[in-house]
Parts: sequence; C-alpha cells; structure tokens
Amino acid sequence: MKNETVFGRWEANCLLIILIGAKIFLNFPRVIEEIVGNAGWILVLVTTVLAFILFYIITRLYEPFEGMDLIDIADRAMGSVGKLIVGGVLIAYLIFTASIMLREFGEDMKTISFAMSPISFMLILFIAGMIAAAYFGLEPIVRIAAILTPVIVAGYLIIILGVIPYYRFNNLYPLLGHGVNAIAANSIPQLSMFSLFEMLFLITPYIKTNKNMKRVGYSVLGASCFALITSTLVYALVYPYPIALENFLPIYQLARLINIGRFFQRIESMFVFIWAAGALLHLSATFYLAIHLFAKILRLKYQKPLIIPFAILVFNISLLPPSLMETIKLETQFSKNYFAFISFGLPIMVLLIARIRKRTVKGAVECSER
Repeated sequence: MKNETVFGRWEANCLLIILIGAKIFLNFPRVIEEIVGNAGWILVLVTTVLAFILFYIITRLYEPFEGMDLIDIADRAMGSVGKLIVGGVLIAYLIFTASIMLREFGEDMKTISFAMSPISFMLILFIAGMIAAAYFGLEPIVRIAAILTPVIVAGYLIIILGVIPYYRFNNLYPLLGHGVNAIAANSIPQLSMFSLFEMLFLITPYIKTNKNMKRVGYSVLGASCFALITSTLVYALVYPYPIALENFLPIYQLARLINIGRFFQRIESMFVFIWAAGALLHLSATFYLAIHLFAKILRLKYQKPLIIPFAILVFNISLLPPSLMETIKLETQFSKNYFAFISFGLPIMVLLIARIRKRTVKGAVECSER
C-alpha cells in the first residue's frame, strides 16, 4: 500500500503528547505516590533522563533506515517471520491498551457524570467515536489532535495554576519519599510512563525524514516530562501523603478545589470536557494504529472492513475485568512488566538486528566482489 498521507511535526507532536499524556487524567499521580511517596516528581525526572538516553541510542541506530517504520525494518532484518512477530506484539499491545483505557475512561465518566448509567452504555459511546475516527483515517485524527491539544493543555494549566493557593511545600517532605533505593529500583520499570512513545516509530513514514523524527521525539519527551512532573508535583503539594493515596482521579480532585470569586466556580466541568476530548483522541489513535498494523502485516488492500470486528474485540476485552480496581491492577501489572520493553527495548532490539544484518550482507557482497 502506497503511503500518500503526510503531516508535519506539529501534528505528530500533538498526537504523541495525547497518547502519552492521557494517563495524567486517570490515576497516574496517585499511582506514582504509591510507588515512591512524596518523591514521585523525582522518579519522573530520573525516568525521563533514561528515556532521553534510550531515544538517542534509537536515533543513532535509525540513521540508515530513513522513512521506514518499525515493521518495514523488522521485515528487512528478519523477513516475514520477524515482521509477523514484531507486528503481532505491537498489535496485541495496542489492543490491550485500547481495551484497558476504554474501560478506565468509561468507568471514570460513569462515576463523574453518569452514575446511573450501565458501564456498557458508556463504553459504546466511546466505541462509536473510535469507529467513526477509524473510518475517516489517520490524517483527520492528527488534524483534530493538532486543534484540540492546545485547548487540552490550556485547560490542564488552568487547573495546575488554579490550585496555587492550596500548595503546601511541607507536603514534599521527606523529599526522597520512600528513599533513594525505591527511586532507583523503579526508574527502569517506570519507563512505561512513556508507553505509546514507540508509536513515533510507526508514523515515521508520514513525517518522512529522520530529522523530523528526532525533533518530534525530543520535543514530545520534553513536553511529556513537563506534564508528568507537574501533575505529580502539584498533586503532592496539595494532598499530603498518605491522604493522596485515597483520591479517585487526582487531577479531577484538584479541579474541584478551584473557587475564584463568583464567576470561576465548578471548574471541574471544564475538566470533564478536556478529559473526554483527550480520552477520545487517545482511544481513536490507538484503535486506528492497531487496525493499520494488522492490514499492513497481512498486506491487505482494504482495512475498513476490519473496523467493526476490531471494535467488537476491544469492547469485549474491556468488559473482562470485573471492576475498575481490577482493571487498574491489571494495567499496572502489565505496564510494570512489559510496557517499558515494548516502548524502548523492542525498537532497539529490531534496529540492532537490522544494523548487524546490514553489515553482514555488505561484508558478504564485498567478499564476493573480491
């Protein structure tokens, strides 16, 4: 299939920021506090430094493969079998992520605004949006992301700045939380906070050059670092440990505190809008990329017939966990054990094999010429 869709660095930045940052509006600040206490923002900072180092390694390995995505590189390095294995891992990961996030977003929306509605009704609303987005394709998704991301970021900043009167710097002590050992031990597993960053290596053909890929990657890591650090830091400043562990939807709880005069009240209603917009963009992009990968690996000419079967699959998987707490537990377990490898380890492994294979073939050609 010839790729005719092209978009710029701004659109790619917005798409990836939504994919990575959506977790902030769920339980990310509270989960980080559970792991290292008041030092959550330090853990995010250390993990981001590791992510920058790993991305630098990836960009150096990527140099001979300009304009190719990870599936193309796997095909060149390991043939059809390698392409199927790498693609299968990524498809399973995307379907799992879409299903879990769908359940979490649906449960949270039900709790916030539709307490009497069945969970299946909430999930169907999101599924309908995902199906519509998949029919329109990737380009409309990234164009809408380019428009809505600044609005979502502005809403997030309003919430962060609006709770300044509630900041208590004493809440940050002890500064190292559960200790240096806890931070060091969790820094590598928590690379999963950048899960879906590997989608950059699937949209590379759409942004064309390695130079664009590098700029997008570094800017997305920087923006994500800022968002993840501010969410954990501000949450720790407002809610002391261990009270912070009791809150449901931390950023929503922060929004409920904002009360500025007669005209700036009930700011959480704005949170619901930006939260729902970010959720739908996140789910739509993840869902579409899973279908796109499946069609590409099997070399299918048309991918629209796959949309409804994939939607049914994601919907059914999202209903497998018996409760929201089980869903969060399942996500935390998988992200800790597998997501860090998929986000950075899998691209490095594929690129290393491709570089070794490239040198081996080049050496064999030179020997035959002699």
